[in-house]
Amino acid sequence: MFRSRRLLMGLIILIISIVLGGCGTKQTPSSNTQQNAAATQAPNAVHLTPVPAGTPLVTANTEVSKQIMAQKDVLGTQIYEQNGIVYGDITFKSGVTKDYAHNLANEFLTQLKTSYPGRSITAQVVIDGKTTDFISFKP
Repeated sequence: MFRSRRLLMGLIILIISIVLGGCGTKQTPSSNTQQNAAATQAPNAVHLTPVPAGTPLVTANTEVSKQIMAQKDVLGTQIYEQNGIVYGDITFKSGVTKDYAHNLANEFLTQLKTSYPGRSITAQVVIDGKTTDFISFKP
């Protein structure tokens, strides 16, 4: 009986160590590849194709909005004017990297400067319903 109890305790300890060892932070090769791809992406990578100057405003806004919506981790976009300032909001999924969101907002601002020449413009990053970053331009 003492021997079987010892064997049982040994098996329980072995099972617990296997379970706890499996809960570590091992990464599968696919997630590791995704992280490497994100790390090697240039910090100022271009995500938007510029809409030519002189494009009608509605067409330009629709085109840039479509391009932003096609980007990863984007939930929505909005362009509006308030108190004489043009705002371009990009709403992102939770957990988006700050650098990526900032770079995309910067490209959005650049496009809005083309569409709204001579106007004050603010591009905003919205995550979880809160503005977490903004970039402003005043002519």
